[in-house]
Amino acid sequence: MKNFIIICISVLLLCSAHSLHAQQDPLFAQYSSNPFLINPAVAGSKGNHSINLFHRWQWVRFPGAPQTFGITYQGTVWKDKKNGDWLIGMGGLIFGDVTGPSSRWGGKLAGSVHRKLGKKTFLSLGFSGRLAHNIIRTDMIHLIDPNDQAVANSDPGNWSIDLEVGLYLHTKNLRVGFAAPNLGQRVLNFSFRPDNSDPIAKYYRHYYLTAAYKIRLPEKKIIFEPSIMLRYVQGAIPQFEGGITMHVLDEQLSLGLFYRYPAFLSFQCRILFDKRVPVVLGFDVALSSFQQHSLGSTELMIGYEFQGSDVFEMPEMDETPEGTL
Repeated sequence: MKNFIIICISVLLLCSAHSLHAQQDPLFAQYSSNPFLINPAVAGSKGNHSINLFHRWQWVRFPGAPQTFGITYQGTVWKDKKNGDWLIGMGGLIFGDVTGPSSRWGGKLAGSVHRKLGKKTFLSLGFSGRLAHNIIRTDMIHLIDPNDQAVANSDPGNWSIDLEVGLYLHTKNLRVGFAAPNLGQRVLNFSFRPDNSDPIAKYYRHYYLTAAYKIRLPEKKIIFEPSIMLRYVQGAIPQFEGGITMHVLDEQLSLGLFYRYPAFLSFQCRILFDKRVPVVLGFDVALSSFQQHSLGSTELMIGYEFQGSDVFEMPEMDETPEGTL
């Protein structure tokens, strides 16, 4: 009975968190360091290849607290070597998302096309398809009536396929992105009814709008990067997140402070080892009484960036006609 009460409280808090944060998909504070997590158009935008391992533990110390973990890959698979006007990128994600007795496992594949608009400006379009398996561990739920037919006749697993689209405008200092996952709004049906006549829920469309700009102070070799995110889920109130990151030591050390509406602070530290191995540490605290029941939320990301040419450092096409001096 005690475990059942804990699970009920966990589910209620999870639902309230979805309402407050307008979020069904996993919530990440490290989207600024790994924007491919939320936008398929980012795949291959830097001109090289990278792999990132990530883990987020939300509401540490709370029973059944959500944990999300996985690995991402994204990179440039083709370049227009003649003048660098076109790039094609690909990416992938494998993830696990566990909350109490419920979990979701799956992955996605993404493709992107990048078009050079100006000397140092690219516009990218990306698509991805996602496959996920949703599971309810009924053996972890202690019921008052162990013969409850709602559980005995339920399907412990549910597969879903969905689509995602993204846009990404980026220069050396400016990044603006738009992404929309869950376009198909697939239903979650655990009732063994193939016609989906009585689904338990469905995925709602999400919309992300992000922007960041680097303000460089050349003499002091310091970069300030303010950034914002607007997040909207169909039928919910739009949510806001914003903050500032300071980059020093040739961007090998970054410190960030963010505020997430309605009442969360996020602290982040990024260290770049050997200019190829980024390590991101994040810690969220609630500015409400709920913080008394949790140690906050933690995030960790460890990556590796393979050697490659930066798209903003590619040589410009020589406009001198062949055969002339």
